[in-house]
Amino acid sequence: MISTSVNKLELFSARAVERIPYLQYFLFGLLLPLGFAPFHLPGFTLLGLALFYHQLNSRKTKSPFFSGLFFGLGFFGLGTSWIYVSIHDYGHLSIITAGFITFLFLLYISCFPALLSVIFCRLLIKPYTLGASLLFSSLWLGSEYLRATLLSGFPWLLIGFGQIDAPTRFLLPILGVFGVGFLTCLAATLLSNIIQKNRNYKRYSYLLLFIIIIGCPVLLKDINWAAVDKQPISVGVIQANLSMRDKWDETLFWQLLERYQNAAKSLLGTQLIVMPESAIPLPPTYISDFLDSLNDDAKQAGSAILLGIPQPTSIDESSYFNSLISLGKAKGVYLKQHLVPFGEYIPPAFQFIINKLGIPDPNMKPGQSNQRLIQVHHHPIATLICYEIAYGNLLREQLPTAEWIVSISDDGWFGHSLALYQQLQMAQVRSLQAARYQIVANNDGLSAVIDTQGKIENFLPAYSEGVLKAAIFSATGKTPWVTLGDLPALVFGLLIILIFVSYHLMFAKVSTQTIAAKHKRRYPYQPS
Repeated sequence: MISTSVNKLELFSARAVERIPYLQYFLFGLLLPLGFAPFHLPGFTLLGLALFYHQLNSRKTKSPFFSGLFFGLGFFGLGTSWIYVSIHDYGHLSIITAGFITFLFLLYISCFPALLSVIFCRLLIKPYTLGASLLFSSLWLGSEYLRATLLSGFPWLLIGFGQIDAPTRFLLPILGVFGVGFLTCLAATLLSNIIQKNRNYKRYSYLLLFIIIIGCPVLLKDINWAAVDKQPISVGVIQANLSMRDKWDETLFWQLLERYQNAAKSLLGTQLIVMPESAIPLPPTYISDFLDSLNDDAKQAGSAILLGIPQPTSIDESSYFNSLISLGKAKGVYLKQHLVPFGEYIPPAFQFIINKLGIPDPNMKPGQSNQRLIQVHHHPIATLICYEIAYGNLLREQLPTAEWIVSISDDGWFGHSLALYQQLQMAQVRSLQAARYQIVANNDGLSAVIDTQGKIENFLPAYSEGVLKAAIFSATGKTPWVTLGDLPALVFGLLIILIFVSYHLMFAKVSTQTIAAKHKRRYPYQPS
């Protein structure tokens, strides 16, 4: 009975794959997001990559481009499903319009693994070899870098982010997200090579290399990349858990203001009080009395306050900056540099479609780069707002001067989705890379304090109201990643690709010359 059912299931699966040739690639892609938060199963990322690599090596795919495209649709369709929630639920677009825009965006970012597939199949010399593994891993690194930078970039779900729960996490302060992503891909491809190779010595060599990649990073766990001060700094984080409807309801504004004021007053005396992104949804000019009063109270109590608030870019208030301002024993302002696609800006590639659909443009503008660091009790700090946690270069340009990190966010725009958990995971990676404590203040949950090892010391549950009280420590010094960034990994990956391109061009030239020579021997007398 059981064996009959299994046989029927296998037959159904085989027929489904036969009828829909790219279904298997879509399913492989679905495995990758399971390695990220909130699932925390990095083994599935290895499995998904290994299966994808195996199928490309088998040369059975009819179209490498569509194989990679469907793989990407599975990967990003599940991993970034929160984009649809943002566009539909809070952009107030119809199901069809929101689905159409989301699908176009998924098609765009899925083109990167599609491009990887085409180039890999074109340059592959011999399948299931170390060379094939290095080529695939280098192309994956290159595709992630292009996705993270082109058209302002979308560095979400980089493979390295999901390794915060894997042994390779200890390499993040050295190699960065791209470098660790490269090694993760390499480990996945080695698994496929081990299964395919018939010769034992080949299997053992691949197995040894796999063990080195996965196991040896643990030897780095006791390295302290930064000098941590012994004097604790008391911190209070306010998590209001306001719904988007209530937050932007004019009739509830003064209740919202009173809510934050009462929470802040309960924390006075704490050295640093942090409120989330756009905690107050009106520009400072409209609530100057409130801010002046809060500023005076904070100074008198010896507290510094950081809060998110929109700032007009001009007198007519036609557009705004998403900003973080300081009160009390803090000084400075930070203007968000990287805006959220579709939420705060329209990617240029989609501007024409958005205009045709009659959807109004968001009125947010990015701040300039290399802004002066905010000072809290004379300590320089790094600041990031929401989506910026995905951009390592924004953090690096504030280091090693910054002594800790403050990141504020309001993920209410993404509803009850994966975004909340994925963002906190990225914050963990950034703390580990920079060897800095981090305060995460999020309106609707998972506000947290993260230590220099990327571990969450304390947090508030998702979708709940509360105040998080904790202590952090300032840190100085710099990791290899802070010094060199992602350059070593990118250069290494580029060199591998160039070697294969050079070999391919040389082989093509030799093949052409050989064919010409054979033709000349066969037909020695050519007509003039």
